[in-house]
Amino acid sequence: MNRLIGLLLAICILLPWSASEGAAVAVTPTEQLPQVIFRDNLIQQATIGIENYLLEGGEGRRHTIEVLKVPVGLRLPPGTISYSTSLPNGVRFAKGTQVNVAVLLDGRRYATMQCLMKVHVFDMMVTANKQLIQGKEITADDLRIDEREYKGGNWNYFTDIKQVVGKVPRRGIGQGEIITSANIQNPIIIHSGALINLSGVVKGIRVTTQGKAMENGRVGDFITVMNVVSGKRVRAKVIDENNVEISL
Repeated sequence: MNRLIGLLLAICILLPWSASEGAAVAVTPTEQLPQVIFRDNLIQQATIGIENYLLEGGEGRRHTIEVLKVPVGLRLPPGTISYSTSLPNGVRFAKGTQVNVAVLLDGRRYATMQCLMKVHVFDMMVTANKQLIQGKEITADDLRIDEREYKGGNWNYFTDIKQVVGKVPRRGIGQGEIITSANIQNPIIIHSGALINLSGVVKGIRVTTQGKAMENGRVGDFITVMNVVSGKRVRAKVIDENNVEISL
């Protein structure tokens, strides 16, 4: 009999998952497990967990939370029910975010319910006002500000048009496309063959001589420069259209 009761308890705890947000599956109490928490309770707790995580992280952008997969509910024996939540992988914007909802009975963990949610975050982003041509310098008229969803990725978007003006597309950018650090770059400001100032700091003293660029360069690039006086070639960082600097 004890084994049978234990098996029934296990079945009641491990209720099936509901994949549809609107799915309605009745979870009714039993004599052994008279208390019930419903899917809506778990959704509420998972949402609270996400909101607290975002708040603690200083996230201030507009966002929405979508339900992907949440258990239909849970039956429990008598006692005081409380919850605690954790996000083992943090919030993954525009992807599945796992929220573990720990169900506590009289302060002790009774079960952990895994919920899968999706967080959509939005911001006012710089986008292309028209088709942008690869290599052509971007002007303010080429840009506009739109609210768009941030979907994560190894790039940064821009919120101020001034951050983008003067850059050039790495490739063609379509009208309405978000301008990111991945699809624009600084323009070429030093061209191969140009005479420029080549400088470096030696024992606290800045030494400058004339150099000749051996390749094109953008601000921040390291290019090959020939010291016109010595004929020696060095790698130097582009500072502006007239100056490069080496580390000595």
